Amino acid sequence: MASKVIVITGDINGGKTTTLLSYLAKYRSSCLASEICGYISLANNEKTCYRLRDLSSGDERIALSEKELPSARRWGRFFVDDEVFFWANQTIEKHLGTANLVVFDELGRFELAGSGFDRAFRLALDTPDLVVLVTVRTQFLPQILQRYGLTDAMIELVRCQEWKSLHEEGTINCLE
Repeated sequence: MASKVIVITGDINGGKTTTLLSYLAKYRSSCLASEICGYISLANNEKTCYRLRDLSSGDERIALSEKELPSARRWGRFFVDDEVFFWANQTIEKHLGTANLVVFDELGRFELAGSGFDRAFRLALDTPDLVVLVTVRTQFLPQILQRYGLTDAMIELVRCQEWKSLHEEGTINCLE
């Protein structure tokens, strides 16, 4: 089992990725870039297109878009490029042996259906001496915890609104 699982949770547009980026900024100052792997999800202003950015290389690829993508399947209002998630999972798997921290932004509907980051997340949870940092929308948190067998004793839960208040007061120490 991973040594620590930190779950950042909040509502839609609740600041999950912003909180994650703050955690990463603090963590990066104490480790090498090669010790961090995973992905952050970046949306355009309208939230009609989402790119995955590889934290190891900086490469970005469009994973979801309201506009049709080549080789993409329809999922609700988005077209989902499974090849991008395959690439992301492979990249994470490749780095798990040397990483100290792996990032998944964000787990939700896709993982609950067995796609998205499901494969790499399971492998990360089975990797010892690894900090797993993940964002999860509040509405999906109970299902994600159940699907992956995560208990309160295994995780550190960070709620975006609470974290924002503590961070502004300067009373929180991330990843210590």
